[in-house]
Amino acid sequence: MRLSLAPRFRRRAAKLTSVQRALLRAALRRFAFNPRDPLLRTHKLAGDLAGYWAFSVDDDLRVLFRWDGDLATLVTIGSH
Repeated sequence: MRLSLAPRFRRRAAKLTSVQRALLRAALRRFAFNPRDPLLRTHKLAGDLAGYWAFSVDDDLRVLFRWDGDLATLVTIGSH
């Protein structure tokens, strides 16, 4: 699996607190190793966000991404 970071994801990640950044790094390592890790709570979204997936960084912070074959493009990060 390969990861790609969208500009919006980069901008929003840069604004996170140091604690949130540390949690994000840990979640990204876990995601790169196993995108379906139960601790990430990876799930497909519906409605307006159909076609996107999300995984949790902590109780409130989540990452939205899209699959394109073996490429996961991290689109944005924000509160749930």
